[in-house]
Amino acid sequence: MKKKRVIIGLLLAAGLIIFFVILKNTNKPVAKPKLAVVKFPESDKEKRIEQMHARVFKQLGGYKGPEACYACHQKEYLEISHSYHAHQGRITSDGKIAYDPSKAADLGMFNRWYSLSNTDRVKTPENQWRLIEGAYCSQCHPGGGPLKQYGMDVDCLICHQQNGYKGGKGVGKAPAGVDANGYVIQSNGARLASLMMAGAKANGDYKKLDLSGIAAKAMEGVELRIGKPRPDNCNFCHWKTNSKRGTRYATFKGKSMDVHYSAGMLCQDCHITKKHQIGKGKVVDTAGTPQLRGTMKTCTDCHGEAPHEGDYADELNDHVERIACETCHIPKTTPATVGVDWLRGMDMVNMMKKFHWMLPIANVFGMATPEMMTGQVNDMIAHYKKKAKAGFKPVYAWHNRDILCTEVPHPTGSRDDDNSRITPFNVIETVLFDDGTTPAVVKNPDGHANGYPVPRTFVARAGGKGKRDTTLEEMRKYDNGRYKNAVIRRIPMYFSMYHNIAPAKEALSCNQCHTQKGGRLDFAALGYDPDEIEDLTENRE
Repeated sequence: MKKKRVIIGLLLAAGLIIFFVILKNTNKPVAKPKLAVVKFPESDKEKRIEQMHARVFKQLGGYKGPEACYACHQKEYLEISHSYHAHQGRITSDGKIAYDPSKAADLGMFNRWYSLSNTDRVKTPENQWRLIEGAYCSQCHPGGGPLKQYGMDVDCLICHQQNGYKGGKGVGKAPAGVDANGYVIQSNGARLASLMMAGAKANGDYKKLDLSGIAAKAMEGVELRIGKPRPDNCNFCHWKTNSKRGTRYATFKGKSMDVHYSAGMLCQDCHITKKHQIGKGKVVDTAGTPQLRGTMKTCTDCHGEAPHEGDYADELNDHVERIACETCHIPKTTPATVGVDWLRGMDMVNMMKKFHWMLPIANVFGMATPEMMTGQVNDMIAHYKKKAKAGFKPVYAWHNRDILCTEVPHPTGSRDDDNSRITPFNVIETVLFDDGTTPAVVKNPDGHANGYPVPRTFVARAGGKGKRDTTLEEMRKYDNGRYKNAVIRRIPMYFSMYHNIAPAKEALSCNQCHTQKGGRLDFAALGYDPDEIEDLTENRE
């Protein structure tokens, strides 16, 4: 009887806690919508297209999923299905989707080991990496390609919905679009929440993943306005990459961070798009689809080889030969990831199993809202990542953009290479366990050679349980010495900076680099000798 009273008391206490949590979240003041900082141009033709699609969706009774688009846009559907945004490197030599990564001929994110997410497709057990690609990678990728096997086909609205595809990262912080009156619509995390629920239903088994209803769920209650992709559409996914670059093509604290964004330029004005293949630059961390490298506009395409005019124009134009435009024209940075620690691991299979029995309870008590679930995921990820506040100083290094880096991302250039320029990077110190089977990694664990990370699920189970760092001894003893040769890697990963471009009057001044105290550039690290440094650190008038 006493035991029964204790159980009832605990249940009542839990109920009260849940009630106050709900009360706290439901009584939060609703933020007033703000007018968009920048208005992007819309032609009469685009307005007609928007109106026409609005009538169609009204007749269909709303957005039921991407299948509605395919009836009229079969050609476009085939194009995007074979674009790298859909297949992400999982493509065979004859252009088909490689559902088995070993058949892939590309080096895209789906196939290449990428240490920020610490997943490979070779030694990580299939159930684990498939769960990750199904329930994690699908946060951003529009569907189709490898994700089609889980019921998620290409969702056109990720790119073409003007009024906010509200499933993005950053609840209340990430603009998801602009409504018909010019007010900013914020993300509510609906897509991520739906994916978490799908993962919970799968209960740790990728064969049970059903992502077929995700697209329609993320658009519930949203006014449909179809049109040309705007930067907010791109940022639905690339908001995450802003974190690794410390720059963004959008706003920060209500202000535009890029002179081109302020001018109302769309992303595709520079990222030239043909047949739904979006033009790429030559960033150091992109090895996939090498045939698309350099298919977007560069600074000199619009501004010429000698862009500076007025006082000191000759000196500044000489700088262009050895200094990347971004070095001077990115004076301000936004918050960025500067460290990732995978030594504690992440047991996604067990997480899904916990969600399997927790989510029905959360649903009953109204706690499984997109906002709350997105907050939980953000809190979890924060345990692994270290962030730098806005205003941090980039790392500057010699880099030759024409050299393709297929290893852990790092600058590929030198002062002696005439095609190298001093270039800004955000550097993320990444710590992880490697299985110790790659000679180059064993010889230099902190170097840039690709290796084989110990699956983060096994790292968690080896000792840390996802709550503390697993020790090297624990990792080597795990599962009767399965990873007896494991080593710890501490790798600096370099990510190119290319947004936050400031107009001329706000670019770095000469004395911010040419100074004896606290200058932007570390001339010694860049390879200059003491006599050269003495000359370079003299103040310029």
